[in-house]
Amino acid sequence: MIGAGAEAQVFALNDVSVLRVNRAGTDAQDASARVVLLDRLGPGAERLSFDIPRVLDFGFECGLYFTVEARLSGTPLSAALTQLDGPQRHDLVHQYLNASTQLGDLLCGETRYGELARNGAIRNSCFKTFLRERAQESLRVCDLHVDVDWIVDAIEAPDRPKLVHLDYCPSNVMCTDGTISAVVDFGATTIAGNAQFNPVIAAAFLNPSITPSASEKDQWQAKEWLQECGLLETGLSVQKWLAAYWSFCGEKEDLPLYQWCRDILQSP
Repeated sequence: MIGAGAEAQVFALNDVSVLRVNRAGTDAQDASARVVLLDRLGPGAERLSFDIPRVLDFGFECGLYFTVEARLSGTPLSAALTQLDGPQRHDLVHQYLNASTQLGDLLCGETRYGELARNGAIRNSCFKTFLRERAQESLRVCDLHVDVDWIVDAIEAPDRPKLVHLDYCPSNVMCTDGTISAVVDFGATTIAGNAQFNPVIAAAFLNPSITPSASEKDQWQAKEWLQECGLLETGLSVQKWLAAYWSFCGEKEDLPLYQWCRDILQSP
């Protein structure tokens, strides 16, 4: 086994492929929706400077859904950060932030906003309606009383839907020899939305309270980078929505992220 998460365990089959086994109880439509999504993202992935998962086979065996996928090289950035300091660390964090800006163009031809790989997906032709409905679903789970309309009104609607990886974080970004080599975990938290969300998400996950291997210096670097990109003010509005969305993690007892959500939602 070379990796494990809330949705699946990953086993090395050989040097070029892995076996990804979904957890027991995984919904059939959720499992197949991820395969369809990755197949759809394949053409766009050719333009990236890093790899994304590629499905070679998909099936059901012994009561579990599985995929065989191309093996991606690298070590999670979250682990690499525990070993790096100085200019090497600064450069790798910069690459991580820059890579997030490439994700939006993975999705082509989408006309609706919303979730792309989840059974019972919330989708709408209006971006703000989707944002409102999805935030409300998460907030009901955790019983937080928040003015969702105020949050959504402050967010700019894009011209057209682009891919947003709502779990773009150091543990889902791989690096090899000081270079970002792959991004993983496209699935239930992948949506069609505003591509500006991706860099804001990348910066948010460099908060040490969420990613223990990140430092306050990394966090300041991310803030300065957002400012250079002209996204600092936009980022404050988007963070509010992200906190509302991610609040569902309280049900899964992800306490550090849930506490971050509460802090953001309760801030002025």
